[in-house]
Amino acid sequence: MLFVLLLPGVCPLFAQDDDPLHLRFQRLAVRRFIFSGNLVLNEFIPAETVAFSSMYPAFSVSESGEAASDEAFRPKIESGQWVLDATCGTGPATVYMGGINPYATYDLEIAAYSGESETGLEFARFGLRDRVQVVANLKDKVSVRIVQNNRLLRETGFACTFPPDGFSLKVQLYGSTLGVFLTENGETRYIGHLPVKEHFGDVLDFRKPETGLQSTFNLISDLKAEVRIRKVSSFLSPGIGQADIRPVSYEDLSPYLEDGRLWFTFSCRGLDTPQSVQGVLSVNPSVFDVRFEGIIVFDHGDGLLRNDYAAHLFYDRYVQEWRALACDFGGSAGKEGRAATGLVTAVSRHDPRRGFSVMKASRIAPEMLDGKNEDPCIFYDDSVGKWRLLTSAFVKGNITARLYESEAWNGPFTGITPPIEQNSTGTSLQKIGGKVYALMGGKENLRVHSYPGLQELGELKLYLQPHWPKPAGRIWAGVVPLPEGYPYRYVLLTMDRPNFPGVKGANWSYGALYFYGGAAGAFIF
Repeated sequence: MLFVLLLPGVCPLFAQDDDPLHLRFQRLAVRRFIFSGNLVLNEFIPAETVAFSSMYPAFSVSESGEAASDEAFRPKIESGQWVLDATCGTGPATVYMGGINPYATYDLEIAAYSGESETGLEFARFGLRDRVQVVANLKDKVSVRIVQNNRLLRETGFACTFPPDGFSLKVQLYGSTLGVFLTENGETRYIGHLPVKEHFGDVLDFRKPETGLQSTFNLISDLKAEVRIRKVSSFLSPGIGQADIRPVSYEDLSPYLEDGRLWFTFSCRGLDTPQSVQGVLSVNPSVFDVRFEGIIVFDHGDGLLRNDYAAHLFYDRYVQEWRALACDFGGSAGKEGRAATGLVTAVSRHDPRRGFSVMKASRIAPEMLDGKNEDPCIFYDDSVGKWRLLTSAFVKGNITARLYESEAWNGPFTGITPPIEQNSTGTSLQKIGGKVYALMGGKENLRVHSYPGLQELGELKLYLQPHWPKPAGRIWAGVVPLPEGYPYRYVLLTMDRPNFPGVKGANWSYGALYFYGGAAGAFIF
């Protein structure tokens, strides 16, 4: 990677003379990814399979804990489809499909079926004595079964009507819980999910790397009626909604612009708060060709790959290290609950923006930061020679904003601005016109606050803001300045908050991506 090393606070390539209250942001594009834009981990394509039993062996239950071969299973491929029926074997079949990633989505595409049968996906330890199964009873339901020591421990059923002309059964894995979805003609509907309190981590916790290394992702069928399989796959996915969108930056807040693309972190949404994961996307800011680039998980040294998210990811050029502050939604220090401060720090020498990456993480201890915080944004302020951290702070039942400073990027932090009165989420720091401002959402529209005092200055002017004509509400202000030559001097990437259809109760499955171009004068198109 090539870059010009600039002194912190100096960014001559970007707009230097704008007032954020004079900018006008026009909505340019909207997109919600629903299991789309995926990064493939594994694909079983029947028409491209040679020596089936070598590529995709069938398993039987083993007392030893080692993988055992099911010699009775006989694979059959017809017209480019995998056919499962009574001629394939005498009993239930379990066939290897691939490895297990704790935060991947797994997809079974059924082209056609006849009669009543049970076919589905399985996540199992070698020997099949411990298993998590998601089974489509092709009559009226999907069942999630937890098997321990080859005995059914518990089963959860979700009523389901299956399309007669084929469908796709999707399982979104959340480490130790999961969600189930069904796709027909490109439209996905929610079937059900296991809440965090009903996790299967006591049997198989795929956040533990050693568990994943001892397990396989399988297709299972009772072989009682004909089922035709078009494809089976696993992939990293932006999920059913995208939220918590923050620009990837350098240590001084200047945007990370590489090969004409801006980079953002975002939350790949699941269903409950601990069931999302940290995603990364990129976009050419002149055309909105948004790409899902990868997932970041966090290793706290406790044997689990945690799904902390809502992170500020930045590259510190002086130490040549990737750093992040994230919300402790994945727990820390062996605890399933969140850290008292709500925040973690993370580092990586490896560029974590693409593919599946692991950052070494540590929780911010209570003595290093006041109270509980979310939505961190940090930068090195060269004018004072300190790191400055803006958060959404929990104060007396309200979520508001507070500014801290520290000699080191990872604390301890000292509060320098008392919590403000306004409801504040998605707290962000950005340089506009060469000057730092604090931007945040709340109960109304996106607000502009002074830095470092956090006095409210006014609202960003968004034409057709998310939730229009209602106020934008608790969204994030992902504003980024652009060099000269673009049709606008700033872009803004944010989200809305509608939850996924059909999900009942409190959940966090929002939202769609909203893309804006901003300038103080006329746009050049």
